[in-house]
Amino acid sequence: MEMIKKEIEEVREQINTYIQYPEIFEDELTEASKQIDILINKYIYLSK
Repeated sequence: MEMIKKEIEEVREQINTYIQYPEIFEDELTEASKQIDILINKYIYLSK
């Protein structure tokens, strides 16, 4: 679970970078958003 939390934090940092220039990083922002959704769902599932 700690590994997933670390991955979530890394993706969150990427999103914060991409969101500053959404028109340039549109694809990256979309992919990072999908990735963080998957990680959060995985974390929730494992924490049950």
